[in-house]
Amino acid sequence: MRREHLVKQHLLEKRCGLEPDYRIPDTVTYLRPTINETYERPPLPTQAARIPSDKSPFNTRGSRYNPLSGRMIVAESALEIKAGKILATKDVVELREQWPRVAYVDRHGVKCSHTFDLWARKSSGKRVAIAIKPLEKIDQEEFFDKLLRIKDAGIDGHADDVSFITEFYASEYAAANAEEILFARRTRNENDVEETKALLREVKGKILFGELLKGLEIQAYRRVALWCLVDEGWLRPVRPSLIEDHTLMEVLVPSEAPSWP
Repeated sequence: MRREHLVKQHLLEKRCGLEPDYRIPDTVTYLRPTINETYERPPLPTQAARIPSDKSPFNTRGSRYNPLSGRMIVAESALEIKAGKILATKDVVELREQWPRVAYVDRHGVKCSHTFDLWARKSSGKRVAIAIKPLEKIDQEEFFDKLLRIKDAGIDGHADDVSFITEFYASEYAAANAEEILFARRTRNENDVEETKALLREVKGKILFGELLKGLEIQAYRRVALWCLVDEGWLRPVRPSLIEDHTLMEVLVPSEAPSWP
């Protein structure tokens, strides 16, 4: 499947007039982040209210480093992993998983508890408890009734609101784009970013992502800068999609602006 995708991608790039250089360079090229990470301390343990089992015949299990907290974050499905990556690129300053565990009374009058899959605190201070579930597994009457009852009960004071995520938000392409953004944040070089801002101010209309990489001896530096500017809102795909070299992009920065607000 991966090979088939690469073949299609190569044909699209050729049709668009893009000619990526796949040759292996004679010398090793290193990225050059302005701020170097030292990794002197190992990640802190998770703060999850419950730990998913190590294996499941039905769902993906996994863990990863949470850059917002310096802790490990665990997940019991691929959908949770994708949602966590996407939220980490949004207006979120704190992200916790498998928390909070809250009490509520269901529509039959039975006392129950529920553990949310993710909890996020935005830069505004608003806290949101998030349930994550594939759309086909949602019983709309029961699922939304439960969330509203939990909200009406006060969410045990742990959050200001409740929400939910399905695969329509946490899509494959959105998660892949988020992964590129998170990598670009770690490898950001301020000089490359400023140089790329100047380039974008000269762009008129729409442009293929790969066109912004033409004529460079080392494309990796510009690529990281472009993803940093996708993160900051300077650049976005004309249609929501996986961003590749043949993706048509729209530049949003005013040409007269010295810097993005």
